[in-house]
Amino acid sequence: MIRGQDLSSSGHTIGSIDDLFMETLVQKQWNSFPDNSMTELPQDVYFRSYVLEANHHVPQHSHSFMQFHFARKGSMRIDVAGKCWIIPAHYGIWIPNHTEHAVWALDDVYLENLDIKPSFLEESINECKVVAISDFAREFIHYATNLISGHYDSQSKEGKLVSVLVDIILQLPEVAFVLPWPQDRELTKVCRTIQESPALEHSVEYWAQHLGMSARTFSRHFKKEAGLPFSVWKQKMRILESVLMLKKNKSVTAVALDVGYSSTAAFSYAFRQAFGVPPSNY
Repeated sequence: MIRGQDLSSSGHTIGSIDDLFMETLVQKQWNSFPDNSMTELPQDVYFRSYVLEANHHVPQHSHSFMQFHFARKGSMRIDVAGKCWIIPAHYGIWIPNHTEHAVWALDDVYLENLDIKPSFLEESINECKVVAISDFAREFIHYATNLISGHYDSQSKEGKLVSVLVDIILQLPEVAFVLPWPQDRELTKVCRTIQESPALEHSVEYWAQHLGMSARTFSRHFKKEAGLPFSVWKQKMRILESVLMLKKNKSVTAVALDVGYSSTAAFSYAFRQAFGVPPSNY
């Protein structure tokens, strides 16, 4: 059962969606910075390690090369083509070349990256996917980003290690940490606001009134845009946000309340339905 506090009783009044969206962003204090990665790679595979500070937002951008982002510490969201991907600590994401994406760092994210020329892989990566990083892959990535030079010989020992590492990453298991995202500008703002405050109820009636339409029209419009009914989208969003919170070592009870569930049992049931394991496994 969802516990969420009603928005109207939490100090929010019906008004401009732009105002509420901006209020949400201000509360989070997002700082927007352009992407500053290189345009051309000096090697087939180029390693980088750096920190994205908490509340750091990189607006939509793309690269001529593929990327594999590994979050060694911290969590982030990446928006790509009508979908929002969540990447908790110890997970990674593939981003194809020439794919517009935006990055949101939810806390200090310690990234270890592989930037890869498309010609290096026998089969190109054509869509984003989040993968679970094994202990071995995690340490191998850490070793490579810290010790393999930026100008290695592809036929050298380092070059062979790079090829093996990429093969290992390609075989890592995919996880369904993705949320469909509407294309409509106003609905996107609604979804972003809900995502930043998952403990609140966010009723159909409240958001329909915000957008100046009936609840029925809002529901139909949302399903057409996001591909899911509003209630199903909210539950999926809450479960995905809970993964990020669990990775910060919060208790299951605290997370259940923070994402709007009335009890730990209700949350645990929904979590197990989504991932096949209890939240305590995370």
